[in-house]
Amino acid sequence: MHPIAFTLGNITIRWYGVAIAVAIAVSVSAAYVESRHQGINTDNVLDMAIAAILGGIAGARIGWVLTSPDVTWYLAHPLQIIAIWNGGLSYFGAIIGGVIAAHWLVRRRQMDFWQMADIAAPLLALSFGIGKIGCWLNGCCNGTVTTSILGVTFTDPLSECDLLGQKVWPAQLFNSASGFLVFVILAFVVRPRKRYNGQVFVWYLYLYGATGFIVEFFRSIPIHVLGLTPNQWTDIIIIVAGAVVAPILSRRHRVSLPGTGHSGAAVAERDEPNPGA
Repeated sequence: MHPIAFTLGNITIRWYGVAIAVAIAVSVSAAYVESRHQGINTDNVLDMAIAAILGGIAGARIGWVLTSPDVTWYLAHPLQIIAIWNGGLSYFGAIIGGVIAAHWLVRRRQMDFWQMADIAAPLLALSFGIGKIGCWLNGCCNGTVTTSILGVTFTDPLSECDLLGQKVWPAQLFNSASGFLVFVILAFVVRPRKRYNGQVFVWYLYLYGATGFIVEFFRSIPIHVLGLTPNQWTDIIIIVAGAVVAPILSRRHRVSLPGTGHSGAAVAERDEPNPGA
């Protein structure tokens, strides 16, 4: 796999950057369409998307730098921290940065944060699936050595694979497939059965954490804590966070059920909370 898409003079465009750009374009377009479908102010949604993108990029870079084995080098060369064109972004950091920025704007516009989060959740999974294709072409986030027929060999000297010339698991494609799978489940299974604002986002936490935890076993990660990688411990925290938030949201943010004619308040008084529903 060749990581360079094309060059424009002295500017090198990597497939990783192209994948991120495509993921952003697709997600913002889908958010616009879904907000119109739900009768939500599209200008607010687009502004929220812009804020989330900017916050996500900042969070992705900061997260990657803080978890990088070269963190001391970055602290000694702070200007390199903003050099995202040299590679190095954290997906989980992007989520944190994006959520913080979006939450700030949502509060200023007096929008329902959890309703917005439900719109964004499937698109986060979709963008993850697209972005990981960029990782595949770039060679980063590679898998461990394997003899399986599914194994692949990165040979391009420009590739960022840590195990050039060796047959490794295509962990990037596993991640990509998991992102598309989570998107399908959230958009076509969870969202149509939504009973409270925030439910789709909670299920995103469950599914992202679970699939990420499994795929991590195939990735080449040198650092382990009690037998698990730092990302796997993060996945556990994400799942637990979803389990903690779900019962709170199910009591406070009930929405009308299709065909019942009951308001969210009436539903909340009648039904028992269902944390995982």
